[in-house]
Amino acid sequence: TEYERKVSDMLSDERTYEKLPTDPTQKYKRKLVGILKRLKVEKKITDEQYKHLYLTAENVPRMYCTPKIHKTGNPLRPIVDYTGSIGYNTSRALADLLAPLVGKTTHHIKNSKHLAQEMSTILIEKDDMFLSHDVISLFTNTPIPETLDIIKRRLQEDTELKSRTDLEVDDIIELLSFIVTTTYFRFRDNIYQQKFGTAMGSPVSPVLANLFMEWLEQQAIATAPI
Repeated sequence: TEYERKVSDMLSDERTYEKLPTDPTQKYKRKLVGILKRLKVEKKITDEQYKHLYLTAENVPRMYCTPKIHKTGNPLRPIVDYTGSIGYNTSRALADLLAPLVGKTTHHIKNSKHLAQEMSTILIEKDDMFLSHDVISLFTNTPIPETLDIIKRRLQEDTELKSRTDLEVDDIIELLSFIVTTTYFRFRDNIYQQKFGTAMGSPVSPVLANLFMEWLEQQAIATAPI
């Protein structure tokens, strides 16, 4: 089918995906449990938090795609269903922890309603141009090393971090790095590793993408030849 062909073409991108010979679930589980046990011993997470983050389910995340019907050729949007996977609760906890960092920039827009409100106060002259930019496959094109560096700096500058967690900045980055570098999923009878970017479907991915794009926007505005 056309769906199968498009998915096959997408997964053949060796920059982003790699077919794995075996299921890495147990290897990743041991690594994450090791991190969580150390944080518990160091009293950086409570017994209750440890039990919540500890992996009881071991489902291999499942990948499926939805068509982007608003774009030419209807390209596919890959979504990884993390529900019941070893990293889901940790990803959810990190998303909640990092969410307060988003939206601190001067030009942050919450949603389309907020954009309409902002635009209602702007007068467009005859020679002005209104531009809209789109990022192709934002999640899978979010550069992980750069984004982790950006988040680390933002956390170091966050004066309210201690009120949200007992984790140190390096602990948060360690957990975050584990989540974003162990993205794997099953499609049909094969298991794949995502080597670049984040996966839509992981709770923390939207936060990472937003923080990277906020940084990129600030860089673009600061260096614009105006």
